Amino acid sequence: RAMLGVRLDAELERRLAALAKKTKRSKSYLAKEALERYIEQEETREYERRETLARWEHYQETGETLSEKAIEAWLDTWGSEQEQPCPAK
Repeated sequence: RAMLGVRLDAELERRLAALAKKTKRSKSYLAKEALERYIEQEETREYERRETLARWEHYQETGETLSEKAIEAWLDTWGSEQEQPCPAK
């Protein structure tokens, strides 16, 4: 296990201590949970950014698109017994 020291300003330390007391959790537990959630969020954001760029590059190379009508028709099936897969070009 790795150990990490983090300097907190007085206000954040106060808030963390108060939350730890209210939830009966240690400050370390709460800080670890917060870091895990933040890192997961940022990893997801980075993945989505890379996917968006890859899709944009694909569009620039091929010019392939799906019509708004095709997308709307697909979305209209969501949650129904006849839900369709995403339309493909």
